[in-house]
Amino acid sequence: MALLAPCEYGLPQSWLPDETLFSLCSRYHAISGNRLASTTCRLLFGHKTQGCAHDFPARIGHFLTAAGPALGPAADIVEDRTVLPFYLRFANPDFAERVVLASQQASSGALKFQLGLLTSRFRANHPLKACHLCMSEDAREHLTAYWHRTHQLPGVWVCQRHRCWLHMSDLKATGVARFQWILPSWSQAITSDDAQPPEEAFALAAMITGLVSQRGLSLSPEVLRETYRRGLRNRGLLGTGGHRLRSKEAGNVYAAFLGPLPRMDQLGGLPTCRAAASAEIARLIGPIRSGIHPLRHIALASWLFDSTDAFLNQCEAAGHTTVTREERHPSAPPATSANAPDERKQRLITLLEAGVSVSRAAREVGVDTNTGMAWAASHGIATPRRPKVLTPEVRTALLRLLKRGVSKDAAAEAAKVSVQTITNILRSEVGLHQAWKEAQFDRTQRHSRRRWLCYITANPHSGVKAARLTEPAVYAWLYRNDRDWLKNQTLAMERVARSPQARVDWDQRDRELSDQVGRVALELHEAEPDRRIRLFQIYQRLPELKAKLFKLDRLPLTKSVLYSVVGKKRGRDGGQMGNTQQV
Repeated sequence: MALLAPCEYGLPQSWLPDETLFSLCSRYHAISGNRLASTTCRLLFGHKTQGCAHDFPARIGHFLTAAGPALGPAADIVEDRTVLPFYLRFANPDFAERVVLASQQASSGALKFQLGLLTSRFRANHPLKACHLCMSEDAREHLTAYWHRTHQLPGVWVCQRHRCWLHMSDLKATGVARFQWILPSWSQAITSDDAQPPEEAFALAAMITGLVSQRGLSLSPEVLRETYRRGLRNRGLLGTGGHRLRSKEAGNVYAAFLGPLPRMDQLGGLPTCRAAASAEIARLIGPIRSGIHPLRHIALASWLFDSTDAFLNQCEAAGHTTVTREERHPSAPPATSANAPDERKQRLITLLEAGVSVSRAAREVGVDTNTGMAWAASHGIATPRRPKVLTPEVRTALLRLLKRGVSKDAAAEAAKVSVQTITNILRSEVGLHQAWKEAQFDRTQRHSRRRWLCYITANPHSGVKAARLTEPAVYAWLYRNDRDWLKNQTLAMERVARSPQARVDWDQRDRELSDQVGRVALELHEAEPDRRIRLFQIYQRLPELKAKLFKLDRLPLTKSVLYSVVGKKRGRDGGQMGNTQQV
């Protein structure tokens, strides 16, 4: 088989089986004759570096202009030829759609921050991985080894076809060849483990590849939480009533499952002991949170369920229509009308206006009672309630908190109810959700303004750039939501920054610094009386001294103390002092 088929740029016009976008571009670079990687990147992506990332795609629109229609649409390339779907399966559908659209035009630089990878404890790098047996077969059948998408998925460290470990190349992930185009080769720094992979590693890999292969899959936190509870209940790890976790037993079993997994960078954030495993389970079945790394979900799912299908079936049972899988049910009939939800909503409103109870009206139109109450509230119709946990006193207190803009978590904690209960109240109480959003905006605005003013008051001459670096989140919120106020403050800061600053009192600085040097020298001498004091030892304990070494001509007292302590025969390398300009 030919390595490449001709096109306008000599770009391949078909994908190799399970090939990544980065691999196809690397194949083109290998035979293009381009000496520089940036030349290839400009041809394919219209930029000297954007587009050469091996994990997240960028500027696919320009790539398709160069490649033509044969390689498929941009959405299919993102879905089938990159690792991005691994993260989008657990992301909000709206966010996932925005990410796919952005990958067609912009750089992927901000994606790792937006996905929370920088603070996930799993690291944000994605090392390139290859199976040595696949490399040999690919070279024989396709005349070149290439990168398989299945092997690149985070958490996959085994080749499921050949039942062996994957080899890792750290050239891209460590920045050594950050902007280069490379293909699998034994000449690279590829490492692996010679031992036979444990079955747990294959179970995890199977769950990861199974979920990623489900196009259109969207797993909400509510569905996952209920699905995990079902799995724990089936294993007998929930206590009486099926609500309380049997922490010790569950932690022991889960830790035993995770124990054989390799402690690679991508798996380093998983629990390693019973206490951590128990805390991990409690977190995933507890109050709904966002920002949880997909590997935490997938590791728990691969322990609780025998296969991807078993897991997804439980998700569907737990969430009904919340789980969407385009390829899983290709023969499912389409909705009878694009306006079906609106028709049901209108029918429910008509029933309520006719005096039918909200629960009966919801059953009539085929929706949940809470959904019916939310629809009624959106039309300004208040519905009667039958309080169980939410007594009138508790409800009144909750309404007061929410109208003040208190977060859902804080309100739930104050009333000893679930966050879902707070959500239901916000949706079903007429006008409450809008009032809560406005109050939250006011609270955030006051907080952000106060933080910004505190900083510029304490640092009047720092300038806007320093303030942005110190308070990036505050600046970003003010820039998006309170730009006029921020602009006025910025102009005031620039005027202060340009104003003459007070002259430095060198005499006072000299006296203070010489006293500090003498004190540090005395401490070093008392700690090791027989050892010569070196200059680096002093400025290790007194960091501000290092910046003043080139100004010792203006600090005579400090200079004298330093000479008396470390001498003046040698320069920085010897730890003693010669010419002060060489220190």
